[in-house]
Amino acid sequence: MTSRDDLPEVTILCEDIDQERFIRQYLICRGLDDRKIKDFGNPKGRVIENNNALILKHYSAIMKSYRTGKYRNIAVVVMIDADEDSVSDKMRSLHKKIDEAAGNLNKDTRLPNEKVAIFVPARNIETWFYYIMEGQECNENTDYKDKKMSAEERIKLAESAAKKLAREICPQGVDRITLPSLRYACTELQRLQF
Repeated sequence: MTSRDDLPEVTILCEDIDQERFIRQYLICRGLDDRKIKDFGNPKGRVIENNNALILKHYSAIMKSYRTGKYRNIAVVVMIDADEDSVSDKMRSLHKKIDEAAGNLNKDTRLPNEKVAIFVPARNIETWFYYIMEGQECNENTDYKDKKMSAEERIKLAESAAKKLAREICPQGVDRITLPSLRYACTELQRLQF
């Protein structure tokens, strides 16, 4: 069994506080120490016209930082909503930021041993929340975002969904998850190697 000291330091690059809290809480439930989870300067509380553009802008910088610190026990988690695109399209957009030619061919620009996981909720993170908390099938093209929720309510929902996913859904196995983008994210978790 891995001791807590052997677990990597994880940097999170994501669109908003909901995603950050979801990822952070999930990693804590998986045994990571909260002090080992770092934020890559996400725009908490700031209004940004296009959060997808923010992720695409900073992805190459976070990969460069990761690759220069490979001697350390570090990992990266990136989350970007699919919005109206497919998961594959969003992955391609990220890969093109590292290598345009490889990205155009839809080739993964991450090396097999790199601890870099990319999560692409389709349509958005609220789809995952709905699926996890309601236990119902949902459509990844439907926007489940409740615009009336306060920031505190959204944070609480993100943390609750992460706990339920880690403690109740994941132990049943990836095959039990029927939401395609969430199932894909679960396979991405294997890249973190803990």
